[in-house]
Amino acid sequence: MSRSNPHEGVQNPATRYFKWNGENGIIQYYDRDAKENVDVGSDFKFLLLDQLGTVRGWHDASQSGIWSNEVKDTRADVMIVKAFKGGELASGLYKDIKDRVNAQGGRFNASCYIAYKGDSGLSIGCLLLKGAALSAWMEFTKANRTDLLKKAVRIHGSTEGKKGRITFHAPVFKVVDTSEETNAAATALDIELQAFLSAYFKKNKKEQVAAPPAHVRDEDVMDDEDTITPRTAPTDYIAEAIDDSDIPF
Repeated sequence: MSRSNPHEGVQNPATRYFKWNGENGIIQYYDRDAKENVDVGSDFKFLLLDQLGTVRGWHDASQSGIWSNEVKDTRADVMIVKAFKGGELASGLYKDIKDRVNAQGGRFNASCYIAYKGDSGLSIGCLLLKGAALSAWMEFTKANRTDLLKKAVRIHGSTEGKKGRITFHAPVFKVVDTSEETNAAATALDIELQAFLSAYFKKNKKEQVAAPPAHVRDEDVMDDEDTITPRTAPTDYIAEAIDDSDIPF
């Protein structure tokens, strides 16, 4: 960080990291102070800011969690996948390392940066989606592409599915209207987010994965140009990352 480049090394502005619990069909986030997961329920509203791709999972060989850097486009950006106690597991474009990653317990996640209503108003959060939740999200985004960055998204309940002996729940997404004031506030938050992402992506990939991000905990992952750009529609980079071998939840 310097006076002329204050964003270098800036902390991720997300204040809560949410995930979909497909076993129980609810949204959860980890409370650092209480050191426990907090259940949000199956009714959750947010505004999408941006979405990236990452890998999370569990590495049996080292009995530790799997994590990776976040990427904008799996077709062009290198992913470096590591285990907390097992070192580097794979490196390359996701399509080239997917089989190795899956075989070792890693699963692709959409890392959706969102604006959500926190304790002090609208805040930046991150929602991780994988497996059946990711598939449901992909179908939803394809059907609602024009509204995604103009309106809000609501998770309202879930649908039940079964894969082998496993029963799981996929979230139900729908588009809901939002006020101009709320939309403007979300756009302002996205400017802050894009400043962080601009600095993050300028780093050498090896630097990005020298150590796990502060919000990624070992026990957390077991289930599961220099310009600030406006909110942009999600790309199709996730489609090729979905694999039928993914754990449903």
